[in-house]
Amino acid sequence: MKGVFNKGIQDLVVMKLGHETWQNIVEKAGCREPFFALGENYPDDMTMALYRSAVEISGLPEEQALMEFGKYLIASTGRKVYPTYYNLVGTSSREFLLNLERMYRQLTHSMGPPLFSYEEPPDGRLVIHYQSRGGRCAVVKGLIQGVGNLFNQTLQVTEPACKEKGDSHCTMEVTFP
Repeated sequence: MKGVFNKGIQDLVVMKLGHETWQNIVEKAGCREPFFALGENYPDDMTMALYRSAVEISGLPEEQALMEFGKYLIASTGRKVYPTYYNLVGTSSREFLLNLERMYRQLTHSMGPPLFSYEEPPDGRLVIHYQSRGGRCAVVKGLIQGVGNLFNQTLQVTEPACKEKGDSHCTMEVTFP
């Protein structure tokens, strides 16, 4: 995973729980990186160890912790690190969400299969299908809510399908105010 994800975990933990707690998380995760280069690739195992340790030490339920991370990543770390992309990706929550796949590809230089595909039913909802090896649907749910926060909107997100619950992929239905 790109270093921006690890840096996002670090930023959120330090902001909410302090630097000492971050050091405890790093130690528990067995992470020996002195810092995270934002564009560098790090092993998925390292990122997942940081997630798990942060969840355990924070005491938050896992889904809530991962959603908070997704919200923070999109609204804070991502916005600071990639301001040019944020200015280009959209002028509304819907437009931004419809460009998540494109933004992901540009930032990671990934040529793998699509992570996001979309449907726009006539009722105004946006249906986002998310494919991932490891699930982490709660992070995506948080990302969606974080996009709403960028545009001062509270987006309603339901999850009729979840890979972590045995479905082939995650589906998020987004309702706009």
